[in-house]
Amino acid sequence: MKTRILIKFFVIYSFSLTFANSFCYAPSAPSIWSKPTKPTKPFVPFCVNEFSNTHTCDEWTINSYNSEVNYYNSQLQSYSYEIDDYIRKLQNYVNDAQDYANCEIRSLDY
Repeated sequence: MKTRILIKFFVIYSFSLTFANSFCYAPSAPSIWSKPTKPTKPFVPFCVNEFSNTHTCDEWTINSYNSEVNYYNSQLQSYSYEIDDYIRKLQNYVNDAQDYANCEIRSLDY
């Protein structure tokens, strides 16, 4: 009976030492370089009158502009995925920071 109590004591004691002397790792925020940048909108050709919704452009200019708009739209889709990924990284950082703060609180000697 005494050996069981003694074993229980050592097990509890060893777990309490683990929490008391554990090292808390501070999380690192996502790099500012991984923050996505929004693509730039293509410029409307000078021959387009946006107010009257007319143009005097040749076909090549209109086709080029339409290609730029299509490319911009695909970049916007990629940007959306990158934003979602960056938000996930930020949320993980917030969760890790909370875990770190709780670890530091547990390690206080008060």
